[in-house]
Amino acid sequence: MKLTVFRYKVWDHQDDNHVHIAPYYAIREFIEHLEGATVIEDDYIEVDESDLDTDGRIAV
Repeated sequence: MKLTVFRYKVWDHQDDNHVHIAPYYAIREFIEHLEGATVIEDDYIEVDESDLDTDGRIAV
C-alpha cells in the first residue's frame, strides 16, 4: 500500500527563531503528535508502507 509521507520542521524551544528540519519523512499522524512540529505541505513523497519504520518514518 502506498502512503504519503512529509518533511516537517520543529521549532527549537531554547531559541525561538531557530527551525530544525527533520532528516526524514514521516506520516502526518506521527508529525501531529510532536510538540512544535509543522508539516511542510509541499515537500512529500509516496512510499510503500513496508519501507517505513515502526514510527512511520523513512530516511531521506
